[in-house]
Amino acid sequence: MSKSFYQYLWPALTGMLIKSLFIMSDALVIGLGIGSDGLGAIALITPPFSIFTAIAMMVGVGGAAKMSIETGKGSTESNQIWFSQSILLILTLSSLVAIGSFIWLDELLNFIGASGNIALLAHDYMSVMLPFFVVYSLAWVLSSFIRNDTNPKLATYAMSIGAIVNLLLDYLFIMVFDIGMKGAAYGTAIAQTLIVLILMTHIFRKQGSLKPNLKGIGLNRAKEIMGLGSPTFFIELTTAMTIVLFNYVLLAQFGDNYIIAYGLTTNVGVFALFVMVGISQACQPIISFNHGAARSERIDETLKLGMKAAIGSGIVFLLGIWLTAPMIASFYLGDAHDLIPIAASALMFYFLGVPLMGFNIVIGNLFQAIAKPKQATFISLSRGFVFVAIGVVLLPKVFPQDGIWASVFFAESITAFISLSMLFGYRRNKMAPYNESSAI
Repeated sequence: MSKSFYQYLWPALTGMLIKSLFIMSDALVIGLGIGSDGLGAIALITPPFSIFTAIAMMVGVGGAAKMSIETGKGSTESNQIWFSQSILLILTLSSLVAIGSFIWLDELLNFIGASGNIALLAHDYMSVMLPFFVVYSLAWVLSSFIRNDTNPKLATYAMSIGAIVNLLLDYLFIMVFDIGMKGAAYGTAIAQTLIVLILMTHIFRKQGSLKPNLKGIGLNRAKEIMGLGSPTFFIELTTAMTIVLFNYVLLAQFGDNYIIAYGLTTNVGVFALFVMVGISQACQPIISFNHGAARSERIDETLKLGMKAAIGSGIVFLLGIWLTAPMIASFYLGDAHDLIPIAASALMFYFLGVPLMGFNIVIGNLFQAIAKPKQATFISLSRGFVFVAIGVVLLPKVFPQDGIWASVFFAESITAFISLSMLFGYRRNKMAPYNESSAI
């Protein structure tokens, strides 16, 4: 079982690591080429970006998990239906959201708290990128299915090549041609289009079982996909809600310097988050398949491997950031000496919660992979928004200087107790049939 886990882990983890590294490098190019206001704009446009990611991951993870469960049951004929239904669903949903966002772009930016030069930079980026969010969403769904269709390496190659192209184009458009935030958007748009083209080779070259087919699709299957993928949706959606909440509180109580520090923290923090997502992605197809095949012992073994990888990597991240936070902040912010202590403090408090973040994400993924979306959604909402919001409101009253940054650790800590109790409940329910049969 460990061989299967690592077969999925290394491609998923490598792809996510490369993608997160280039997101961080992307922010670095924006910070150096446009200035600290560019980092502030990135912080403000993250919520609408997260909404598209949420929709794409909901459809991709939900559809791919359903495909794996059916495959575990021996029903491989339905693969085409779930794949085609997911492609049609993501194209429809992402197009509707992109059109609506484009029409009401100014209102959207006002809602998330944009103002002044930061608002202008955010508008430049979104006005270019919005039409390409459909392509971005399609890339997420394709990679989810192709990874589960025994080709995780292609998904890794596509994301890696796209990330490298994105960084190179950002440098060219921002540092050489001086196009500003629109240049950053052009780089992202071109890179996402390239990712989709690479992923489509899996279908065109018939490297697996996937091929588009409109036969058998319907509203009920779309509802099943969205229901099973809803926990992943809420992971991303609550991220967007949390960022809006942080932006509002930081602007109202602390000022632009804290917004810039928060923008830097989220861009560095995405490295840790993507590692945890990569680990959960490695677990998902194995758990879903063995759930369909009724092999509970393999589910347990995969879960243990996933938790060890997530918690272990979280501890490494925590120690690394605590040793290097001021250096990282100065690397991004350059001569903005007044911002460096604020950003360093934000980084150190944020990464306190990363080991527990990994634990919560892996447990949430377990419930999603075995088709128990309510439990997974509850974990996602708890760690992603509910307890973060409580922390944002309460902690600054107790710790005025750094309380706002400790809210993520606060949320992950409480959610860890919830996740643990749910895990014990799942194991008790799983053992119940065995105990009953033993009594007979």
